[in-house]
Amino acid sequence: MNSSTRPSSPRRIVAAVIELIVVLFLMDRGLYRLIVAAENSFYRDPGYVARFKKYTKGTAYDTLILGTSRTFEAVHPFYFEKLLQREAYKEAYLGRSPLYDYHFYRFFKRVVGKPKVVVYGADYFMFSLNSDKRWLTKFEKDRRPLRLFEDPSSLLKNKKEIEDFLNDLRAALEGNIERRVMRPNRDFPGIQTHIGREPVPGRIVTARPEKFSLASYHPYPGMEGPYLMELMKELAEDDVQLIFITIPEYFGTYETNFERQKFLRDISRLIKGYPNAHLYDFNRPDVFPLDKAEYFINGGWGRTNSHLSKKGAEAFGRILLEKIAPHYAPN
Repeated sequence: MNSSTRPSSPRRIVAAVIELIVVLFLMDRGLYRLIVAAENSFYRDPGYVARFKKYTKGTAYDTLILGTSRTFEAVHPFYFEKLLQREAYKEAYLGRSPLYDYHFYRFFKRVVGKPKVVVYGADYFMFSLNSDKRWLTKFEKDRRPLRLFEDPSSLLKNKKEIEDFLNDLRAALEGNIERRVMRPNRDFPGIQTHIGREPVPGRIVTARPEKFSLASYHPYPGMEGPYLMELMKELAEDDVQLIFITIPEYFGTYETNFERQKFLRDISRLIKGYPNAHLYDFNRPDVFPLDKAEYFINGGWGRTNSHLSKKGAEAFGRILLEKIAPHYAPN
């Protein structure tokens, strides 16, 4: 039989399959790293550090506020100055989770100095989220390390992230990049002066339906929990008071997020052994009027996310600052 027509041996077939898998694996990782490099270049704001230094120069911030959009809408530097005569800097915003908070605190400490108190908005869903890459690029390095063997395909695992980048790229080509991407990053002074939004009729589910979806709690460590522990360790070493707070949510959301006790137990376990760390639960009907719709801009039964309105944030600010005022007393 001619060697050119001889059937391939099983060993050769297996070797060829393995070789193909290796090539596809390396192509997947290589293409993903190229996309990450392109994202970093696209989102990076070279002037951020200089603007931040200019904005914070000469102000002794004794409070740093961290968290997601719920903290952004609920906790405002204005009330810290008005009610406590304290200067607070707020970095809470949509897409900022423990990984981002850890790196921002280190950046803040290096540029501004150590605060006396860190107020951290602890959300029911905080361990189910990743920090948005748009905000991570303000730091010197790519904060998404390469892990060769973590998943079969980096492209498939990060499909939504890649799609978001392509959508932002398209927005840039259409001339909408300032609105879609860069403005929130550049407008950190606006974050400091924001004191809330007015409710819009119809945004809140105020009538309890007969049936609604419940939201299970995603436990620690979740996506970025280890970075929260790194932040806690650094704050303890720096002798900074860490105050975890839960933020009121409309009563329908309060009932939707039905595993709140699991969430609170997780936070309580994390702060055990850290005498500088504290947890205050304000998301309770006996502490805050969770059924008062005018105090919220969204939420309701079957909706897992709820934000305070301008009026709600003012009422919450008084309760919050009265509670945490003793943490500013000299040691």
